[in-house]
Formats: sequence, structure tokens, C-alpha cells
Amino acid sequence: MASLVLTSYKNNPTLVQVLSQLDQLPLSWHELAVRPGVEGFVITARCDAPVDARAIQESIAELLPDVQVQVSDSASPACDYVMTLMATDLRPRHLNAVLAKLATLGLQLQTSRSLSHASDRPRKAWQLRLTGTTDLKLARVSLLELADNLGIDISLQPRADFAKQAGLICFDMDSTLIKAECIDELAREAGIGEQVAAITASAMRGDIDFIESFTKRMALLNGLPETVLAGIAHKLEFMDGAQVLINTLKARGFHTAILSGGFVYFAQYVQQRLGIDEIHANELEIIDGKVTGRVTGTVVDGKRKAELIQMLAAKRGLNMAQVIAVGDGANDLPMLGLAGLGVAIHAKPLVRASADYAISQLGLDALCYLLGLDDDDIMDAR
Repeated sequence: MASLVLTSYKNNPTLVQVLSQLDQLPLSWHELAVRPGVEGFVITARCDAPVDARAIQESIAELLPDVQVQVSDSASPACDYVMTLMATDLRPRHLNAVLAKLATLGLQLQTSRSLSHASDRPRKAWQLRLTGTTDLKLARVSLLELADNLGIDISLQPRADFAKQAGLICFDMDSTLIKAECIDELAREAGIGEQVAAITASAMRGDIDFIESFTKRMALLNGLPETVLAGIAHKLEFMDGAQVLINTLKARGFHTAILSGGFVYFAQYVQQRLGIDEIHANELEIIDGKVTGRVTGTVVDGKRKAELIQMLAAKRGLNMAQVIAVGDGANDLPMLGLAGLGVAIHAKPLVRASADYAISQLGLDALCYLLGLDDDDIMDAR
């Protein structure tokens, strides 16, 4: 098996001429890919050769003297890991720093490519295919520190986990799909915003149990008029890239769900606006037009989210490797750990350090890059 790379500058000769000449060679072609450029193109190919690589290179150089030719007599090693670099802007120094780090992790660069093509979008992503053997857990810790120093996102995933098929994606809602904690918004209306926000922050950091914090916060809302709910819902701001991500994954056959420790009233609003397939959240108890400070039914906490994500996967005949979970708080960690791709989005330090994947520099649409999609695949909301 031989691997070929042919580069033509300024389309001299033309692509048609190059392909015609290659067709004259006594080779059996297994792969043939063309990447056009502004002033030329690159052809990569793999083929069975009756002679050695040097002879093939000499033959092609004779047929195509103006084309740069590289031939190796063995196939490239299999890709072991895929790394994704993401930020609002990526520079050569970022790649240089990452390559230096790879050398200490036992990994080597095989190929790299840009996933972001459009210059008018505030997101950049590069994909690196790597070979080698490493301790994935320790490597992720080291790369997280590097990401913080560089101000970019770095994700490392095994090749087996790459290229997700249609499956299930489950979102937390507050501070994940929307830029708010709804219980804090309710508290502001009740005039106890700072008091409730402090409890919320403590719970999201993992300092106190979610059920305990939820009960304390809810009790403070007793007597709040039901009429304030609609006003809060209409002021909710969606996380950057939320609609783009939902549009893209639904077009690829994904089932979408909200698993939220927030409230059904707001989840229904988000569901309608974004086109989410189903929701699971807490139902506010309202009596005589006032919030009682209680919820009906099972409280959706971290344990319940873990149960729900497994139930939804089983219902659709999916294994957990086909499931994506996205969240930002400590109560999201159980479902992030169960999912094949558990992503912490703009998360608290504990959650970001505990999740296998994190997005801190870009919006939710950056998750498309983790799936190996590029800008041509992403369905931007116009």
C-alpha cells in the first residue's frame, strides 16, 4: 500500500490533466480525495503498487513535472485520538504550544485541519488527529491547565468515540440553554434576589446538596404572584449558539431533551422557542394565583437526571455511547458522567474539571466541532 500527496500550485497543470495522467499508472486506487484551493489543489490517495514508493514517485514526477509529489510505501498509522482546539481566534502560537505539550503526553500529530471556514463567524476550530498511547485522564488534566493558560478550549477524545451518529442529546436548562437561573429571577421579583442567588451559587459549586438548597430557595418564594412568571419567561436570553446546535443536530436525526432542576413553566417556553422534543423539570405548585414555595412530583436533581437520561436512551434503543449530555452545575455531573459525550458548558470550576469535555470560550454551537462537523455541516440560524 502506498500513500500519495500531490500538490499543484496555481492550477498548473489543471486538476483534469493531473487525474488523466494518474489514470495511466498501473495502480489500484483505494482512496482518492481532492482539496481545491484558491490557486491550486492537493490530491491525497492510497493505492496498491506493483513497484516501490520511490519508483512511483519518479514515474509521477516524470508525468507531472510541475506537481510536488510525496509518496510513502506504507499506509499512515491509524488515528488513536482526536483533539479539537476552539476559540474566538486561533493563532500559530496556540498550535505550537499544543504540539509541545503532546510530546510530553506520548502523542504525535498525524494530520490537522480547520473545521471553521467562514470568516464572518466568531468561532474558530482546528481538529488534530493523533497517534500514540497516553493516560487519557491525566492527559485531560494537563490539557485543561494548558487551555486555561492559552485562553482556548482543548478537547481530547479516543478515536473510537469520534464521529457521533444520530442519537440523544440532553440539556440542563438554566445557565446552559438560557443565560439565567430561573429561581434567581423569581427571587428578584420577590425582593429576595441576593439571598436566593447565594444559595444557588453554593449549590452549583457543589458546596451543598441540591435538594437541600432547592428546598431552602423554594420556601423563600412562598406567596409570589403567578403573574410574574410570564414576564420572566419573555425576558429569558438564550445561550449563544443554542438554536444553531439544536437545528444542526435535529437535522442529523438527534432526539433532544431538557432535564432541568428548574421549572416546567420556563422549560415549556424554551422548548417551544428552540424546538426541543421533550422536557423534564419541576412543576411549581400554585394555589389561588400564588406560588406556594413547593413543587409537585419528583424533584429533578442530579440523581433524577441520571435516571432520566438512561430511561430516554433505553426508550429509543440507544446505548450510552450514543448520548450527549450538556450542563454547567454540580447536579449535572451524574448525567455528564454517564453520557458518551458529557460536555460542561461555561461551567463552574468543579464541573469543568470533572467533565471529560468542556466549552468555555465559545457558545453551544461549538459542540458541533467536537462531533467532527465543520462549518459546511452547521445549520446557522439566519
